[in-house]
Amino acid sequence: MVPDYWIRLDRELTEEDISVLIGAAGGTYVPDGGRMEPENRWEAPAIWVARIKGAKLSEWRVYSDNEPIRAKMRKLDRTTG
Repeated sequence: MVPDYWIRLDRELTEEDISVLIGAAGGTYVPDGGRMEPENRWEAPAIWVARIKGAKLSEWRVYSDNEPIRAKMRKLDRTTG
């Protein structure tokens, strides 16, 4: 669906057992049977939150605005479906 998916971390905040990573995620949406096209690239701000208990990850949360990729999906589904 997004073969060139990427994340960019711009800032990290850590206090005790919690780390907050701030950045962005993006890539190119490719519908089934489609090709990677430059106009289908998207990017959205994102925040990842990790909580560590002992030596293990106990909680992982992702906060991101999914509307940029959803808009690409809606547009392409109308034209290809």
